[in-house]
Amino acid sequence: PLDPRTLDPDDLAHSAWYYTPIARGRPSWVGPYMPQYAGDVWYCSYLVPIYSAGALIGVMGMDIPVETLAAPVSSTRVYDTGFASLFDAEGNTIYHPLLETGASVDLLDLTLDSALLQQADSGSEVIRYVANGERRQMSFSTMSNGMKVVVTAPVREINASWLRLANVIVFGSAAIIIIYLLLITLVMHYVTQPLLRLTAASRRLAAADYDVVLDYNGLDEVGELTVSFRQMRDKLKHYIDDLNRRIDTDELTGLPNMRCFFRLAEAERERLLAEGKHPVFLYFDVIGMKYYNRQYGFEAGDRLLCSMAHVLAEQYGTQRLCRFSEDHFAAVVDDAELAESIPAVFRGCKDLSGGNSLPIRVGIYPDETERVSVSVACDRAKYACDKNRGSYVSASYRFDSAMLKQIEDVQYIINHLDQALAEHWITVYYQPIIRAVNGRVCDEEALSRWIDPTRGFLSPGDFIPILERAHLIYKLDLYVLEEILKKMKQHSEHGLQVVPHSLNISRADFDSCDIVAEICRRVDAAGIARDRLTVEITESTVGSDFSFIKEQVQRLQALGFRVWMDDFGSGYSSLDMLQDIHFDLLKFDMRFMHRFGETESNKIILTELVRMAIALGIETVCEGVETKEQVDFLREVGCTKLQGFYYCKPIPFGTILKRYRDGTRIGFENPHESDYLSTIGRANLFALAILSDSPSGEHHDYYDTLPVGIMEVSAD
Repeated sequence: PLDPRTLDPDDLAHSAWYYTPIARGRPSWVGPYMPQYAGDVWYCSYLVPIYSAGALIGVMGMDIPVETLAAPVSSTRVYDTGFASLFDAEGNTIYHPLLETGASVDLLDLTLDSALLQQADSGSEVIRYVANGERRQMSFSTMSNGMKVVVTAPVREINASWLRLANVIVFGSAAIIIIYLLLITLVMHYVTQPLLRLTAASRRLAAADYDVVLDYNGLDEVGELTVSFRQMRDKLKHYIDDLNRRIDTDELTGLPNMRCFFRLAEAERERLLAEGKHPVFLYFDVIGMKYYNRQYGFEAGDRLLCSMAHVLAEQYGTQRLCRFSEDHFAAVVDDAELAESIPAVFRGCKDLSGGNSLPIRVGIYPDETERVSVSVACDRAKYACDKNRGSYVSASYRFDSAMLKQIEDVQYIINHLDQALAEHWITVYYQPIIRAVNGRVCDEEALSRWIDPTRGFLSPGDFIPILERAHLIYKLDLYVLEEILKKMKQHSEHGLQVVPHSLNISRADFDSCDIVAEICRRVDAAGIARDRLTVEITESTVGSDFSFIKEQVQRLQALGFRVWMDDFGSGYSSLDMLQDIHFDLLKFDMRFMHRFGETESNKIILTELVRMAIALGIETVCEGVETKEQVDFLREVGCTKLQGFYYCKPIPFGTILKRYRDGTRIGFENPHESDYLSTIGRANLFALAILSDSPSGEHHDYYDTLPVGIMEVSAD
């Protein structure tokens, strides 16, 4: 019995064994401990506080040897070396085969989070850990007295029985599988042999081998599949053969097309050479096919082409002949056949379509000229054919060494254009345009001169058409523009008047770039006034695409550039063009001057053209002026500007400066006086010719009029 008033549960230093249940207020276990009276024996005590009417009156306890508590646990064995152990609520050892009683569980070398052991139990999962290098598993639970029972065993012992079972299963299954595979192999070898043959055949079929044999005739599924593959093979072969025929055949005429002809012609050339013969390539061009279609319709045109193909096939066969494109055909034959076959073709085509057939030009390229590919040989035969485009009668033209040189020259110009521009092989020359009333330079035309380091002087008439056809002329024209702008700046630096300069542009320029935008950008970047640059467009350029060129002319004029029509009078629609496009100036083709004085009509036509231009508010300039008589005439009829060798041939800028230093210059007019001088120059001194009356009604005395002059009055 205790007097609770004398107890101080907080006095830990003097706490007695009975303080634990008193502090907890419930039955408690204490220990393990080794009391003094027990010697070396460990005990645990179970203590129960006793209350009366809610007041603590005492503690009853029982001391139990640890061996008694551990007996059920220590005798437990798990697998071979596994065991059970017992710990109190504070984790002190009651029983563990490797720890002394009372020792802390922390003394064990466990790869285990000690917090796990603070839980009530391990649940349905085992806890894996490593103790002293050995992989183990444990589970534990807490008894009602707060003690934990822990059961642990090595993983190798836990898995030993499963591994033995697994080995039995694996080896047994392996034996069964081996036996099964042997049986399956024997059966499949018999069953799948047709399928393997079909698979191999399908691979060959997929590789476009349409001659593959599919001969299995069994009544099983493989037999049905073989039949399906055989049908697919036959249909594919038919489709492929038809497709190849379509690819290699011209649909209209039934002749080989160009793609097929290149193969056939190469083989035919080798055959002819092997027989000691001389292969030649022929290129046929039906003249006027476009107009035939327009007059008779495309269906009639197609019938004519088919009839011509039949005539050609009669002479050369279908394996040496092709429809090259549109109304063009090509063939490869022995040179010795031409003497008879070409006249026969002309005769055969002459009476086609009820006499409405068209003439044929034939280009001939002898293979012995230079051994080239079939494609190039056909191109050269076409080149010979095209050399006489102005002819409208059936004729043949043979490719020769001169044509070969022309082709080489074309290729040289195309290949070396960029180098010629970069290294200034191309020099810009300037030909003055003279104001008729004062004899001074009012404009300058920029002209290109190619002076090649190896080939010498190349004529503009040679390289400019080549660059136009190759759509490379825009590079040259923009280069000339840059040189013009550079020259204008140098004019100012040398104290010279800066008169307008004219730049010739080609129809191909518009196809290669936005030439209008390029001109505007470069002129503005150079700081040159836009009215200082004149753009010259040939009459043929305008006629090539009237609506488009009209739009471009209007763009240039709206941007502040003057636009001239060059070579006026060289075509057939000049007057019609002037109804819709207002040019700032008409430059008369130099052929007017070449025929000057031949007849009175020449002068009258030129006079009336000038009069018409004046009435339309358009200035005029005449090219090719070479004599004083021409100068006087043009000035008197009101042609405001003159250009030609009478004044000066085209010269580089350096020569212009030299002429100024030498005193041989023509002299530039003051641009501020240009409008005034232009107005004076438009006066026609023969305007009174209409007063002359000829009894015959003809104006033989067109220029025999009253004397007329122009007088300038200044100040008084």
